[in-house]
Amino acid sequence: MDTIREAHQALNQAKGQLQAAVQRARSQGHTWAEIGETLGMSRQAAFKRFGEVANPVTDQKITGAPMSIEKVQRTTEQVFDLISAGKYEDLESLIHPEARRELPTSLIAETWARLLTEVGAKESYGDTHVVLPAGERIEEDAQLLGVVVGVTTLNCEAGEMMGRVAVDDQLRIVGLLIVTPEYSPLPF
Repeated sequence: MDTIREAHQALNQAKGQLQAAVQRARSQGHTWAEIGETLGMSRQAAFKRFGEVANPVTDQKITGAPMSIEKVQRTTEQVFDLISAGKYEDLESLIHPEARRELPTSLIAETWARLLTEVGAKESYGDTHVVLPAGERIEEDAQLLGVVVGVTTLNCEAGEMMGRVAVDDQLRIVGLLIVTPEYSPLPF
């Protein structure tokens, strides 16, 4: 058990060193694109993982919030469970208050009814995962700035659809999309 504990401490120390190295690189004028390229990720992924911004009104530092991949995956499937069961009041409680204007439950219900006529009822999920808005997969829990997107394949009676649920750092829905798997370009 000591070896596991030591390895875990070393991992946490390495994460801290990486965070500090990225901040030093930024203070030396390196761009997020350069940092992302060095780390083998997009500039958006680098910014979301390591970025720090200041609120222009309060000058208070804004950093990423801990995001649990498992919780985002569960929330994504919960959203489609509620939609497919017609539990729109329960769904509405998960939607960010500002997003409710753009995502009224009446629109969600109408969209789901159209989906039913095309591919039938939802039977299961496949490959539920989490991505950044630009599409890059997030494989492990991390401190992230801003919105992430839960993505799942909705396996239905007569076909498949892709469900996308954009959530903020409090797991509130800020975007919802149901499209064919090959649909492109994706808005988030």
